[in-house]
Amino acid sequence: MNRRAQTSEARIDLALLEVLDAVYVERNIGRAALRLDVSQPVVSGALTRLRLLLKDQLFRRCPGGVEPTELVNLIAPAIHRSLSEIHDTLQEAGTFVPEQSDRTFVISMSDSGELSFLPTLHRHLATIAPNLRLRSVKIPLGELASALETNAVHIALGQLPDMGVEFERAHLFDQDYVLVMGEHHPLAGQTITRELLAQFEFVLVGRFPDVEQLIAEQGLTGQVRLRVAHYLAVPMILSTSNLAVWLPRSLIAPLALLGRYRASSVATLERNFSLSAVRHRRSARDPGAQWFWEQVTQLISGVDRERG
Repeated sequence: MNRRAQTSEARIDLALLEVLDAVYVERNIGRAALRLDVSQPVVSGALTRLRLLLKDQLFRRCPGGVEPTELVNLIAPAIHRSLSEIHDTLQEAGTFVPEQSDRTFVISMSDSGELSFLPTLHRHLATIAPNLRLRSVKIPLGELASALETNAVHIALGQLPDMGVEFERAHLFDQDYVLVMGEHHPLAGQTITRELLAQFEFVLVGRFPDVEQLIAEQGLTGQVRLRVAHYLAVPMILSTSNLAVWLPRSLIAPLALLGRYRASSVATLERNFSLSAVRHRRSARDPGAQWFWEQVTQLISGVDRERG
């Protein structure tokens, strides 16, 4: 290696490497800025410096973000491992004081999870750790293990499969699905039997195999008239139509707060599902991440007991 290259590499400080790592993990400048808790111009400026020092484009624009060059694909994994070791060492050596900390914790959950649990979690954290920041994201299942391993996400909540021995799982609670309709629905107020279900038409939210299977088992697939992506659409749909929807029980109270409908009749079928929290086992060595894990798992388990 020549002297000029040695001089250039010596000028690459830790902050620049953290930017490179964040952009490599997120594949998006905006998300990398959120991950680092800085502005996008700061990330762009750091990349400009790195391009000059490494004499490489580093990232190319692509639909939805950026993709790494061959050089970045070569060096980024080693940089990530080194940064993780440094981070772990500093976290283990330090202390975490919730009342004083201004850390940002990231939790992956669906929009139904946000409706059911995020307001309660935010109120709780704001009381005991007022300077903390909380960010909710929705990571695709295929990318979740990597996000937890790289600390892009601290905790994942949901109906999650076994992710391997490197990950710790906490079972939070089981819940069932209930049938909800607007108060004006022609069948509102009646006891809903399996036979009466044949008279309903349905709206489905997202793609949840349990609900799809539940409807298929009752021979009701042909009565699905509408599919929507998000639960926030449900109150307006129920208040302006005669459609009914299967919801996780924990969602009934949050959606009712919107004031656009009231669940006037509920029918339950024998179909429970488990809600779990998952984290990478390495995070237990981080006092702050351990504290956050305890707050989330204890609080959400308690929320279910209060509603039940």
